Amino acid sequence: MTTIRDIVSLFNAAYPLARAENWDKVGLVIGNANANAHRVLVAHEVTDATIDEAQNADANCLVVYHPPIFRPLQNLDFADHSVRLAARCIAANIHVIAVHTALDNAPFGRALGDKLAAQLGLQNVRVLDANGRETWCKLVVYVDDNDLENVRNALWNAGAGVIGDYDEASFRVSGKGTFRPREGANPTVGTIGEREEVDEWRLEVLVPQSKISDCVAAMKAAHSYEAVAHDIIKIENIGESYGAARIGELISSTRFEDFAADVQQKLNAPNLRLVASNKNAVQTIACMPGSGASYLNAAVKAGCNVLVSGDFKHHDALQAQAHNLALIDATHSATERAAIEMIAQVLETSSTRLGFEVARSTIDTNPFAEMQP
Repeated sequence: MTTIRDIVSLFNAAYPLARAENWDKVGLVIGNANANAHRVLVAHEVTDATIDEAQNADANCLVVYHPPIFRPLQNLDFADHSVRLAARCIAANIHVIAVHTALDNAPFGRALGDKLAAQLGLQNVRVLDANGRETWCKLVVYVDDNDLENVRNALWNAGAGVIGDYDEASFRVSGKGTFRPREGANPTVGTIGEREEVDEWRLEVLVPQSKISDCVAAMKAAHSYEAVAHDIIKIENIGESYGAARIGELISSTRFEDFAADVQQKLNAPNLRLVASNKNAVQTIACMPGSGASYLNAAVKAGCNVLVSGDFKHHDALQAQAHNLALIDATHSATERAAIEMIAQVLETSSTRLGFEVARSTIDTNPFAEMQP
C-alpha cells in the first residue's frame, strides 16, 4: 500500500524539500501522511475546479506546485478563500502536497527554471544569483564482509554516493574493530563480557545533507549489528549552489519584438506586458518562473538584455528602463505551467512499482485571459 508519506518521499528525493525557501509551505499541506494514496492528480494549484476534477477522477491526493496556504490562518472563516478550499479538501478526503520553491531550487538541470530556459531556447544556461548551497556530508560506517554489499546498496538506493555525473561511488579500507558486549547486549558477533576483535571495512560515501536521515535509516536497517558505529562529517569543498532564476543566450541576436512574440507562442501566454530598452537586438536572457522582480538587479549585473518572468509592477518597469533592461511579463502562471509535467514525471517513475495511478489536470488556472477583438 502506498501512503501519502511515500508520495512526499518521492519528491524529497527529486526536489529536496530542505531547499525550499523558509517562508514557503511545501510537503504535506493538508491531510494525513499515513493515509493510502491510490490515485494522484497533478495540478498547478488548488482551486474549486481542480478539487472537482480530483473528485471526478477518484483521486484522493492532489500534488500541486503552489501551496494553498501561505500564511498562518487566524480563524476558519469560510469567507476566506484559502480556508474554504482547505475545508473542501478535508471534507472530500483529498490530501494535498505542494512542491513550489523546492522545485524552483532543485538540483541544476531538474529545476523549473531549467525547463523555462529550455522552452525559451536558451543556450549555456546557468544559475542567476544563487541563493543557497547544498551542504554535503561524508557518512562513514564500519561493516564486516557479510554486511558490506547490503549496507552499500542500501546507502546508494537512499541517495548516497552521487558525485557529479557518477553514482554508486564509495570508498573502503580494511581494518580491525574491537568491542566487548556488556550485560543487556544482544551481539550479532561475540560473547557477553568478552572482548571481540573482528575484521571490518571502513565504508565511506558522500551524502547531501537533505538525504542524511534517510541514508542513516537505510544503513541501520541493512546492518546486522545491534549498535552501528558510524560518523557523519560535514564536507566543505563540495556542494552545488542553487537558485530559481536562470541566465543563458540565444543562438543569435534577435529583435526584441520577435523574441517577445516567440516567448508568447512558446509559453502559450494569454498576453504579454513589455518594457522595451533602447537596444534593437537581444541575446543574453534571464528568466524566472513566477514572480521575477527581485532578480532585476542580478539581471542587470549579469549583463542581460531581457528578463522574462511575471508580476512586474510599475516601479519595477521604471527601474528596468533606467538600467536599459527589457522586461517581458508573460503572466505568473504561463512561466510555471511546465511544473505539471515535471511533477507528473517524478510520480510516474515509481507509480507502477508502488501501485498508484497518476493523472494530469486539464484545467488552466491562469486567471488572466487573452483580450478578444
